[in-house]
Amino acid sequence: MYYRRTKKWLIALAISVPILSGSSLVYILQTEKQQNIGSLQLPKYRVVVMSDNHNTTVDTHAETVGEVLTQLNIKLGNQDIVEPAATVKLTSNTQIRVTRLAKSEKEYEEEIPYTIVKYNDPDLFIGEEKVIQQGIPGKEIVSRSTVLENGQVSLEHERSRRVIHPYTPEVIAVGTRVPEPKVEYNYTDVIENIAATEDDNINQPQEGSIVLVENKKKITTIEERPVEYKFILEEVELTAFTAGVESTGKDRGHPQYGITASGATVEEGRTIAVDPSVIPMGWWVYIEGVGYRKAEDTGSAVKGNIIDVFIEDLDSAILFGRQKNKKVYVIGPNKPK
Repeated sequence: MYYRRTKKWLIALAISVPILSGSSLVYILQTEKQQNIGSLQLPKYRVVVMSDNHNTTVDTHAETVGEVLTQLNIKLGNQDIVEPAATVKLTSNTQIRVTRLAKSEKEYEEEIPYTIVKYNDPDLFIGEEKVIQQGIPGKEIVSRSTVLENGQVSLEHERSRRVIHPYTPEVIAVGTRVPEPKVEYNYTDVIENIAATEDDNINQPQEGSIVLVENKKKITTIEERPVEYKFILEEVELTAFTAGVESTGKDRGHPQYGITASGATVEEGRTIAVDPSVIPMGWWVYIEGVGYRKAEDTGSAVKGNIIDVFIEDLDSAILFGRQKNKKVYVIGPNKPK
């Protein structure tokens, strides 16, 4: 009996010892694992994110700027800027700035103010002015590109201008005629002189008589034909230009290649560049030794009595050179037939 009890106790002891040992081992492993987890805990950073006109402070275990933006569900556009870059690792008190960029291109219609051109007219008395041509503003299409930063305009760039309707300059004739001194006379002498003129069939006015004088048109002979003109420019200097890079800075692929300031396309034998304060845009002139030309363009170097003549071929333009002391008849908006 005693033997059986001893045997049972030994068997129970043999079974319980491994169980207790395994439990101890599991407890030890769990304790060590918790200690390792504590020692491997990720660092926490306090980060300030500036985006969409808001400042957000967040404590995060993220490692990079991009991860923070993902956690805050901040999405970036193709043109947006992130500072620092998304791949930069976080440090204490990192500040992240998101700049929203938007680029756009728009076209606007703008008015071209007309210029005022005055010239001396000997048929008008000093102090008198006469409007020969009314000024009319022109119109042009202006293309601009705009950059918005967080909804505010940060940069605006003008890309091109295209004239859709050229302006018409206002032309004013200014009198230069000096009034003749008044002549004292009595009406008796006037009547006698008129009677004597009728009796003698003489067409010439007599001294002391009243004579109506009509304003005479200014006419010259050009190519064996009478041509009416407005005024004459003396000692004009002629130069030549082409439509290419050497004169305009534009090549044949440029959308404004060959387009003048008036909106017309250059044409050899017609187009000249002028100072619009001297020769009105759109007016025809006759240049001695050159021929009829039309004022269609301007230029930064074309000032005063300088006219730039359009020539298609570069070598011919160079050969034309610089010609001085030319006389130019300013005719008007219509070319003589």
